[in-house]
Amino acid sequence: MHLVTTHHVKSVLSLYTLQMRYLLSTQNQISSALEWMSEAASDEQLKEAFHSHRNEVGFQRERLNQILIELTGKADDAKCAITAALIAAVEKTVRETDPGPVRDAWLVASGHKIGDFEIASYGVALKWALILGYTYEASLLQKTLDEEARADGLLQSIAERINLAAKAA
Repeated sequence: MHLVTTHHVKSVLSLYTLQMRYLLSTQNQISSALEWMSEAASDEQLKEAFHSHRNEVGFQRERLNQILIELTGKADDAKCAITAALIAAVEKTVRETDPGPVRDAWLVASGHKIGDFEIASYGVALKWALILGYTYEASLLQKTLDEEARADGLLQSIAERINLAAKAA
């Protein structure tokens, strides 16, 4: 099977393959972002949440690599501009805020935005995998969706406390 580019998207299979490549790019970008987001956070629970999720991203990348190798013979990504823009917005605001609860509130909000994008992207990929009859790949994608939902829930619980601290700051 040949590699798919945006100029060759003519079927659900090519859409699915491109989505897998975008997801791999997303996970590659997020992995490095989570490292510096953890360092930029002041709240210890938030630092740990980012660090823990970075470890999960490693497993998610392995799953995507596996799917892409089965689809195309190699695991290469296609730059996801949406992820890059979300991360750039986090970087800019981190540079413009002092360490503390206000920055932490921004980091939590940014984590939610990025996570919501991941959940939507994986949900689309899962639907296409099922349409194509890729049940094993769909189970791998569902595992990642479950991990992302747990990470989102943890951020929601942290956000309640951090947002109140930011308001008081």
